[in-house]
Amino acid sequence: MDDEVAPALEAAKDMTHTSESLLLPYLNALPSALIVIDAALSILFINPAAEMLIGISAHSALEKQLSAVAGFDDELLNLCKRSLTDSQSISLFDHVLRLPLNHRNVNMHLTPVIETDSAPQLLITIEKADTLDRLVGQELKHEASRAAGVMAAMLAHEVKNPLAGIRGAAQLLSEEVSAEHIPLTELICMETDRIRDLLAQVEIFDMGAVEHMQSVNIHEVLQYVLSIAKSGFAQHVTFKEKYDPSLPPVLGHRDLLVQLLLNLVKNAAEALAGRDDAVITFSTAYKSGYHIRKSDTPEERVPLPIMVTIEDNGSGIPDEMRARLFEPFVSTKDDGRGLGLAIVAKIASDLGSVVELDEDYKLGTRFNLWLPVDSKR
Repeated sequence: MDDEVAPALEAAKDMTHTSESLLLPYLNALPSALIVIDAALSILFINPAAEMLIGISAHSALEKQLSAVAGFDDELLNLCKRSLTDSQSISLFDHVLRLPLNHRNVNMHLTPVIETDSAPQLLITIEKADTLDRLVGQELKHEASRAAGVMAAMLAHEVKNPLAGIRGAAQLLSEEVSAEHIPLTELICMETDRIRDLLAQVEIFDMGAVEHMQSVNIHEVLQYVLSIAKSGFAQHVTFKEKYDPSLPPVLGHRDLLVQLLLNLVKNAAEALAGRDDAVITFSTAYKSGYHIRKSDTPEERVPLPIMVTIEDNGSGIPDEMRARLFEPFVSTKDDGRGLGLAIVAKIASDLGSVVELDEDYKLGTRFNLWLPVDSKR
């Protein structure tokens, strides 16, 4: 080995065992809970996701025995010992982690880290077991909503022709009736126009999958949506932005993504009406491991690593509305038509994406949009 390279490698190896490690910021930013223990089952490292999951701070956890951490019963401890002893990885799927306040179903991976010049260590990775199932379930809900929307679009198409006839007849009547009855013919025209506009919104459900997908800079789309919101319907809102500038382009359709995100932001802005502390936050992140199945080839799964989040600090979605939130004509507002989120789900489905309500977010309402990467770039 080159005399100049060897010291550099040793220095890099030393850094991985200190708080100044170049990897540390990335480990701390990962959404998966990470715990590293030594052969004596003492905790050497714990990231913020693990702190939140098991309810213990890194400061109090370091150098304690794993047995002192909630959820790690004798069965889990024995598996950790076996993984270290046999130098074999062990995975547990849909394991019930018994925490003080609640029980969580998780997927857990035990991975031995063996180095020739140091004692073995064990990396414990913990993820919510329902992540993939939740996305698949959301996808199925969108398909059901889409079917209902297509039926509504078909009805809308059939209604438009007779509606035009009614409006034309009302216009002809206005030339024949007395002056006192003209307001009635005008009312007929205004109501038919209102119904026509409603039908135009419903007709979007008759669209199919988008044929001409494009490479889209999602941050440019978010900036465009933000400029529309600030200058129009959301002037009362403070906006915050938390972007990952390193994200690659997504595969989608710019105009449809604008419409989708505008609907989400409009909903959030309306939920915050009258509040002096109204805040809507845009954020983006790269999270590998999330996939959906392709409708034409169900055995093939498409990765959706780009997550766009729109969240607000409003009162949240009522529990009784959550299961039907993306269905057409379902609304949380007394005067709502119930098409905004149904259109959001329809567009997401047409783009090969998934949109979901974040059930774990309790400080308001948070929607996550999962998008594919443009692999050709």
